[in-house]
Amino acid sequence: MTQTIAPAATPQQPAKSAQSPLFDLLARSWTLEAAITDVALDRAGKAAGFALADGRVALMPLDDPESPLARMRVEADSGRSTIRPREKPVGQPILTPELATGAPLLAPSNMIGLVAAGRDGRIHRVTPRGQVISLCNKAEPIFALAADGLGRLAIARDGRTDLHDEDGMARQAGLLTPGPAHALAFAPDDRSLAVALKESLIIGQPRKGYELFPLGGSGPIGFSADGRWLVGSNGKDGIWLLQRQDGQIARIGKFRAAPTSVTFCRAADAVFASGAFRAAGWSLATPPFGNEATGALKTGRSGLVLIDKVAAHPARDLIALGTADGAVAIAQAGRAEEMPLRQADGAAVTALAWSADGLHLAIGTANGEAALVTLPPQLFK
Repeated sequence: MTQTIAPAATPQQPAKSAQSPLFDLLARSWTLEAAITDVALDRAGKAAGFALADGRVALMPLDDPESPLARMRVEADSGRSTIRPREKPVGQPILTPELATGAPLLAPSNMIGLVAAGRDGRIHRVTPRGQVISLCNKAEPIFALAADGLGRLAIARDGRTDLHDEDGMARQAGLLTPGPAHALAFAPDDRSLAVALKESLIIGQPRKGYELFPLGGSGPIGFSADGRWLVGSNGKDGIWLLQRQDGQIARIGKFRAAPTSVTFCRAADAVFASGAFRAAGWSLATPPFGNEATGALKTGRSGLVLIDKVAAHPARDLIALGTADGAVAIAQAGRAEEMPLRQADGAAVTALAWSADGLHLAIGTANGEAALVTLPPQLFK
């Protein structure tokens, strides 16, 4: 991976910021009024929504009138790429009213924009332009939310998880559980639902039955792009990895902190997690069944600050790394070299996500800093 873009020489440089020149050239950034807890991008690739701790959602369009792609030029003699600074201020985000008591849970809507659910039971659809449509106002706490892309919402309440048709919110099916689920995920291959509980994991479909696995925890879960694998945080010191075809399980521990972020990298055929001083990764070609060292991928430089968030590029073998002190870097799977993107400012990276086309990286921090970074393909070789 090679960084090949440089600032273009210009007499009209913008005021210097506390960030790196690369970040200043490629990012649109905003200071919001509350900590950011999550980020989600809509399925149409129109907008990114940042969940705020005060119950609102901040929306930013992915389309940028002064995109770095439009500000680039390639020198004919050397082939070197340069990029000129912005000439106009970035547009302001759209802020919704308070949609939840505390930070809302976010998922891409099956129809348009995002779905925001509150712990207080309220559910809304938020369009890319900020229109808010109420879907449910039941005063029943919601603990987890997921959408399958085909019209269904999964909603975890205390003692059950329900499947709803998003259009009209008709209840399709329900699953009784011992307490509330802390995370939900739909498999991309067969749309079966994974329900993560404190002491167990349930996977299945209504009318087809469910399987129960001894995989408890309190952290995030996620499927691989082909649906063959499921990974989750044990909420303590590591992760578990489930191969769905035969039910084999790998348990990987001894992390410095409970992983709060897990991701599959399709291009590298690997899985990654936060919670260590570098991205913790393993190859799925040689999964770590029985031995945690099997297939281990040393990715990024080992430092003194924990990795809090990881996000895999949708098409390349690149992993975005967000640290507990606010730095963001990009590393190639299995390589130590990093491309620094955002400098540390003391506030943890709390949200990190790529757009579906891999052009944009959304970043959110604990002190309310939000950014959309456009990364031209010329950055990487």
